Amino acid sequence: MIDKYYLYLSEKNFKFSDEGYPIFESSMFLDEYPELIVPVNQKKNQRIKNPKKTVICFFCKDSLIYPRYDKIFEEIDMYKEYMAVIEPDITVTADMDIEWQNTIMLLNQLFMAVLAVNGIKVILNTRMGVETTIKAFENIPKYVMVASSFLGCDRKYIPDDYTYVTKIMTLLPSRLILYGACNDKLQEKIEDMGICCRKYMSFRILCKKEKLDKEERLTIKSQ
Repeated sequence: MIDKYYLYLSEKNFKFSDEGYPIFESSMFLDEYPELIVPVNQKKNQRIKNPKKTVICFFCKDSLIYPRYDKIFEEIDMYKEYMAVIEPDITVTADMDIEWQNTIMLLNQLFMAVLAVNGIKVILNTRMGVETTIKAFENIPKYVMVASSFLGCDRKYIPDDYTYVTKIMTLLPSRLILYGACNDKLQEKIEDMGICCRKYMSFRILCKKEKLDKEERLTIKSQ
């Protein structure tokens, strides 16, 4: 798949670093916050009222992401219907072999590059493995929009842990999307650093909240 993407991007005159990572331009990234963020498997959900204000993400199971890699070229027009797409989120964790971590991060970026070269606005996904894999972000411009998912993460706040904040300060984004249950104190720490960020409920929680709100309104009405 990596070879296939490289060939396609090379034919489109996309540039690569000496290490093989795609080199992005600032103009390729979204520069305003969306109204809604929806996982790719929910792209036709009836809650999407305005696709041009909706961002597609891949904060879901790997089994739902991998098929999108096989079908990316036939689905390009589908992605164009939406405001932007957040870089895929195939699992990469610090306990994996370093070569595998780097390979996955490269694959995720190549997917994002294929979209970008077709005029689709993109958003960087900040997911990485061990600290050294942050080198994969060296060809990402400063002051562009990035996104972080906190689905499945430990919500316990550790005051002296600056790992995430250090990553964000290295990237220096113009805007930061916090998707899922981000700890409020962590968000405050990021904002204290001068980074503009906005929190979005996960789509599952958003749907659950809408259902509960609807049931509450019906209960009040019946009374």
